[in-house]
Amino acid sequence: MNKEKFKYSMLCLILFLIMPLSASANMVWPSLYIAEGMRSWYVILIGLLIEIIFVKFFLKESYLKSVLIAFIMNLASTVLGVVVIPLSGFIGEVLMIPFGTGTFHPTHWLMSYVFAILSNVLIEGLTIKIIFRKEFKKMFWWLCVANAISVIICILFHGIVMQNINI
Repeated sequence: MNKEKFKYSMLCLILFLIMPLSASANMVWPSLYIAEGMRSWYVILIGLLIEIIFVKFFLKESYLKSVLIAFIMNLASTVLGVVVIPLSGFIGEVLMIPFGTGTFHPTHWLMSYVFAILSNVLIEGLTIKIIFRKEFKKMFWWLCVANAISVIICILFHGIVMQNINI
């Protein structure tokens, strides 16, 4: 690939990544609420505690190493999730266009919930695989359960209680 095509590709990628956060914010509100809530200290703390327990139980590591693994994978999912979760919500909203339901329809919240879980599982699973050399396939389902609990806590507390959103 020549330099000009590479520059153009990078510009398109950057524009695509920031698009759901600004121009299309009205289309991805459920995902933006989830992404914002996942950065809240109480959601991070609860998610960290949940995942320490899951790491300890399923990876059978010491308590100290379980804390380290959970901390690093949550750091990665917090930093990357700010972009990845709204981006997954944008993709999901595009997929929902043929159904003609509104942005805050329960199906959109459900889709955003599932996409947020899968985004976190992908980020956290790959982090554990790359840094701690664990097999991703063996972690997939328990990471799904741990993240399902964390994301529903985020939605229920941040999205509904704090923002008075009607689902």
